Amino acid sequence: MLYKLVKNSAIYATADFITKIIVFFTFPLIAATLSSAGFGMLELILTTVGLLGLVMNCGLNNAVQRYYWDKDTQSQQRPSIVSSGMAMQLFFGSVIVVFGVLLLYFFYENIYVQKLPLTWVALISALLLMFMSQWSQYILDVTRLHFSPWRFITISLISRIGSAFLGLFVVVYLGWGIDGFLSAQVLAILFVIPLALYLIRKDLTFKVEASWATELVRFGYPFIFAGLAYWLFGSMDRWMLAAFSSLDEVGVYSVSFRFASIVLLVSGAFSQAWSPIAMKIRTDAPDSYRSIYANVLLLLMFLMLLVGGALALFSGEVIRLIMTKEYMDSALPLSILCFGIMLQATQQVTAIGISIEKKTFLFARLAWITALVNFILNWLLIPKYGAVGAAWATTASYLVLTGSYLYYTQKLHALPISWKRLNSILFLATCVCLVSVNFNNTDLIWSIVGIKIVFIVILFFIGWFILPIRSLKFAR
Repeated sequence: MLYKLVKNSAIYATADFITKIIVFFTFPLIAATLSSAGFGMLELILTTVGLLGLVMNCGLNNAVQRYYWDKDTQSQQRPSIVSSGMAMQLFFGSVIVVFGVLLLYFFYENIYVQKLPLTWVALISALLLMFMSQWSQYILDVTRLHFSPWRFITISLISRIGSAFLGLFVVVYLGWGIDGFLSAQVLAILFVIPLALYLIRKDLTFKVEASWATELVRFGYPFIFAGLAYWLFGSMDRWMLAAFSSLDEVGVYSVSFRFASIVLLVSGAFSQAWSPIAMKIRTDAPDSYRSIYANVLLLLMFLMLLVGGALALFSGEVIRLIMTKEYMDSALPLSILCFGIMLQATQQVTAIGISIEKKTFLFARLAWITALVNFILNWLLIPKYGAVGAAWATTASYLVLTGSYLYYTQKLHALPISWKRLNSILFLATCVCLVSVNFNNTDLIWSIVGIKIVFIVILFFIGWFILPIRSLKFAR
């Protein structure tokens, strides 16, 4: 099991890295071609597409992953589960598109009067983009249930590389602006959907069961409200920095967060590999799956400590080598954010009990509580500490959310966690955090760099041999 988890995570990480590199080089060219107003409008449209996508998705991706490999699910039921989930998602998407077209019909003149650079082509393309992107993501998530990462990355890379380069072509070379970009995204996704459907054909049927459709929606709909809270949680720090501090601080914090998100490259790959494997483990190893979950949590926390801790320790050097002088203040917020994102990375496991017991309303409740905590902390810290205050607020909020997930998992579906090992890892994380924050500098002093490298080696030695992480047991 561990080998499969590591192998699949590595494959997903590679695909994600390739995609991010391509986007990194193409989007600046697109942004430079569009006017600042045009690019701002494009970002607003894409944000709106994401919000509408939450409704169309309705948590059905999560629901299918929950039931597909459930111990009570028969193999002949899986095509009905996948097809029922897809049918409901396409129904919700169609309603949104039709409703959106009607709204545009009645309010388009107001949009035109306000002189927003939006044509009918752009608006309709945006609605279709929401529909097609959610549909394709659903199919991609089904391929993960087959433990076929190569199928996943084939479809994903064709779609994302195609949309990036086609968007670049129509905007930069043809000069079609927002209309061309959005239309290109739709065409790129439309091109790969037939291939994607072919790859999951064994899980498709024209028989849609009302009982499964109802159960999937019942399980999934709380994720809409949770997603809204996550969106608010992820954006309010920048808005509050602009309101209570300055746009310069927004820039400093945004750079810090982008670098800290490197940690998510590892955790995101793990998440894609783990979510389908988790339920299958429960089915295949009914007597030991809880211990496996507990050990995966410890291993993941230690891995994220090494990745996040290393980036935190070398935050100053990284910022110094890559960014200009005006962004040197990003180093300290980066060190702080690394530990918040380290905690976030473990939520796929800490929240497993909530998912197993189908208490998905807790995801929404805890997400909104965390958003409120984040707002209060930002309100208290940003006026005095700026980007550093926002970083502490974000990290503390992730601590609250992750701790809440673990609390409810232990309450609903307890895991035999080695609390001694867990607390030891948290203690090590605290030590690394204090060291990285108090010895944060942007000067390249090679003796200090050497000391930091030795510190990471010692950290690995402590975790691997003294805790010891290497002795954890996993299923084959």
